[in-house]
Amino acid sequence: MEEVKEEKFGSRKSKLKELLISEKISFISNIWVITCRNAINNDKNSRYLVCIEGVVINSEYEKIVENINSNISIINVKFDEENKNISINNIKTNQSGIINYQQFKNRIIEITKCEYIESFALGSSESSPLSRFFREHMGKAFALTDIDFYLTGKQLFIEEKNFVLKDKGYIGIGQCISFKEIINDIFCNVKLIIVCIDNDQYQIADLNNINCGNFRIIDGWGKMVEFEVRKIIKTELINLIK
Repeated sequence: MEEVKEEKFGSRKSKLKELLISEKISFISNIWVITCRNAINNDKNSRYLVCIEGVVINSEYEKIVENINSNISIINVKFDEENKNISINNIKTNQSGIINYQQFKNRIIEITKCEYIESFALGSSESSPLSRFFREHMGKAFALTDIDFYLTGKQLFIEEKNFVLKDKGYIGIGQCISFKEIINDIFCNVKLIIVCIDNDQYQIADLNNINCGNFRIIDGWGKMVEFEVRKIIKTELINLIK
């Protein structure tokens, strides 16, 4: 099993977010999925924990409960990094409380029926508190995944990418596998599309049409899943997601 990797962040500004706001398309973000690695727990009803980080939960967030596997917990977390405490609210039951980092770690292990395997990586100062906590405290038995946007009106996940090479899109193997798990095991009747925006050119792909085993080595990126993209114009994209 691989060690936990250091986080790498660029300065990419989301063009898709600007588009969603300008077109008044309702969306939510800050949705993370913690997954126990398949080799430890392969039960789709117990190996996941959905976390919504650092936001005030409103009806738009509560609505996603309708589309989530009833066996899977979904919580709202807000980190107090100075005091190493976390405010937690169970969105399904509305139970809430404040726990410390060790208690949160133990609770994740319990909920996902997983285990702790020691490993450490320094979380990036540019990442979120949950992401930093995960890399610094949870070891290498877990994966942490987020998807950029969830369109509440369309029941649609969108992942934004800005890397296209010779009319092909690319995504990391681990991210590809995690995305497949999210739409197959966790969120019912929800699609995920990838929108590649490169020099104001728009290209899209449906995750269902991507084979996570179709990978190649890309200079500077390493092993990446390659997939076909469809070129569309901006107005077509807006009509698709509005």
